[in-house]
Amino acid sequence: MKPSIGTALGEAIDGLRALELGDAFEPRAAAALVDAGLHRLCVPASAGGLEASLSEAAEVLLAVGAVDGSTALGFAMQVHVTGAMRDATAVPETARERLYRAIVAEGALLNNAATEEGGGSPARGAIPGTTAGSDSDGTWRLTGEKTWTTWLPNLAYAFVTARIGEDEAAPEIGTFLVDLAADGVERREGFEALGMRGSASGRLVLTGTPAELVGRRGVKEPDPRGAAPGAWFGIAIAAVYLGIGEGARDGVARWAIDRRPGDGSTAVADIPSVQLRLGRLDAELRAARIVVLEVARRWDVDRDAADVALAKLVATRAAVSATDEALRIAGGPGFLAGRLERAFRDARAGLINPPLEDVALLGFARTVLERGEAQR
Repeated sequence: MKPSIGTALGEAIDGLRALELGDAFEPRAAAALVDAGLHRLCVPASAGGLEASLSEAAEVLLAVGAVDGSTALGFAMQVHVTGAMRDATAVPETARERLYRAIVAEGALLNNAATEEGGGSPARGAIPGTTAGSDSDGTWRLTGEKTWTTWLPNLAYAFVTARIGEDEAAPEIGTFLVDLAADGVERREGFEALGMRGSASGRLVLTGTPAELVGRRGVKEPDPRGAAPGAWFGIAIAAVYLGIGEGARDGVARWAIDRRPGDGSTAVADIPSVQLRLGRLDAELRAARIVVLEVARRWDVDRDAADVALAKLVATRAAVSATDEALRIAGGPGFLAGRLERAFRDARAGLINPPLEDVALLGFARTVLERGEAQR
């Protein structure tokens, strides 16, 4: 990790630990990252950023996730959007440079806004219900509503997907850059979810909102940005949830060392069955960390995104398993509202983040079967 990234990360972690973070959205969490300069993580050095590689960004998200899952998830949106924008030049240079300046000079935070109520996941090919039309002067305007827009209260800009034209047989999908300070933007609260409640994943309502078209394609055409968005999103998500699991491991270890029930002669950490559980969850987490960082390294070196879905799958499984084991170690105290109980809930949110497990497993199966057919 570059020294400049390590310094910014250390300052950000100190800032987060000074806050009493819980289930409620806390805007000071994002401010702690911005004040430390960590929001510039994936901006090119030439534009005033830290120019983190994907593997460096994953290490940062692992560390933030260990402190607070909701903050890490929100920050992961900034990471994957700016990282993919840097690695895939499909976004026009003027828009990219303007966003880089806004991030560096103004502390701007970004996200994509693609998911819609009833439309399903864009990862499964959902066509946007949000529509785009142009005025006589050429200004594009968007009308529609996006859900699951993470860190919505913090965002300055969003890349929004919308349907262009009225041709239902062959619709086009446009990607638009929206300044969220513009007219026609309304930010609504989302809903009470099982986990990641502090991520403020809200509803973005657009009513004739002016927008800048930065890309368009037919619904059956491949994304002109290539593999970059999927690689950055998948690894960012994997690192967040794995970080949550690692935080639960470290937290329950400290608790077990300090906890001395009964006459106080023996710490919980000295109980063999507790050590077995702790060793088991640690082994799963460390194996998953190796996979996540190796897959990220492959992207950095060769632009190889073949195993991103695998990295996300093993990271999420390890986090779910680790937080479960952590609660079993802590027993009753672990079920009380607090960091362990919150980590248990937050880790399970990874099950619904793409790349989805069933999609990944079907893809693995197809590869195995195709290889078997080729060997016949």
